[in-house]
Amino acid sequence: MRWPAGVVLGVIPAVYFVFVAAELGLMTHLALQATAQGRSALQVGLLATALWGGILVASSLAHAAVQRLGHARVFVGATAVASAVTLAMALHTGLAGWLAGAFVLGLCGGWVWVSGEAWLAEAAPPAQRGLLVGLFETAVGLGLMAGPALVPLTRLLGLPTALACAGLMALALAVSAVLLRVEPPAPAPEPAAPADAGAAATPPTAPPVPAPRAFVQGLLAVALLSGLMEGGVSALMPSIAMRLGETLDSAAWLGAVIGAGSALLQPPAGHLADRFGVRRITLGAWAVVLLANAVLLLAAAGSAAVVPVMWAVGFTLGGVGGAVYTLLIVELGHRLAGAALVRAIGGLVTAYAAGTAAGPTLGGWLFDAGGLPILAGALLLLSAAGLALTPRALRAGTP
Repeated sequence: MRWPAGVVLGVIPAVYFVFVAAELGLMTHLALQATAQGRSALQVGLLATALWGGILVASSLAHAAVQRLGHARVFVGATAVASAVTLAMALHTGLAGWLAGAFVLGLCGGWVWVSGEAWLAEAAPPAQRGLLVGLFETAVGLGLMAGPALVPLTRLLGLPTALACAGLMALALAVSAVLLRVEPPAPAPEPAAPADAGAAATPPTAPPVPAPRAFVQGLLAVALLSGLMEGGVSALMPSIAMRLGETLDSAAWLGAVIGAGSALLQPPAGHLADRFGVRRITLGAWAVVLLANAVLLLAAAGSAAVVPVMWAVGFTLGGVGGAVYTLLIVELGHRLAGAALVRAIGGLVTAYAAGTAAGPTLGGWLFDAGGLPILAGALLLLSAAGLALTPRALRAGTP
């Protein structure tokens, strides 16, 4: 039985939600366990860096893998390996084994991410691409919310958290098998082929991409800054909350709040981009991120209520900060197709993953060296750089 091509618009977000929930649930559990064992913020950051290092490597190779095997085989095969690795990590107890497993899990996550997102961006109708990509990122945000929430929920139910995450990853694998019965998208020419000699010349139906290399490179720079900023926040905030006196369960719920921001704010960002243009909404997102980091710095420098502020800032950065990446994907979907789109999204994920891989380790080092004020100050500088760079990077963007 063959499924219609449009089924990918529902199956890919559904699978990726379960995949991210299992992945983030396991990584949150391990990070908080390492914190409870007395590991430094730098060592906890290394766990997240190992995961994102794997994503970085995989995303740089994803274009070749999809070209050779197709979207569906890459997506389902990587989910199968991730299922096995998650179970292995659940049964292991040492930090070295967790680091190795996190790297392999990141490899799988990177291939699932690039192949699924490129497939969905190309399958989406152009007039609804912003909304549909935003809904995909909502599925990611729901996974980011559900994953950390699994920690207190499984503890409440008396279930082993790590094994519950392994079971969820197996569920993601089972659902992903549907994609093997969907026809892959027809490849689009990478540059436009010249017209046949006997055919009448016709004007292009869409404007060509102006200076494509400079255009894509600008987006990569913005993605790098976004990943560097977000990686220092989402991976470390629960651990930092524990160091500031919160319980393990409360710290895990903070991770869920960060994911909730991503889940709730991605579709509005995509819809606004469809209506007002990617450039304007991306600039607005960076401005909100800058303001949130300024509030965090002020609270860290002198407020006794810093943890409640971290919850509000975490929600904002999880949603509005994540919207920056979503909007870059929408812009690529408007400008490119086929193999060129896969390669560009692979590059974007690579840049974002490079920032996110460095963010937790750098953020942990800054926190160990100077506490939350130093970390918040660094985040403020990064968001200011993102706001300054975006207008030039998107100068060819949708008006």
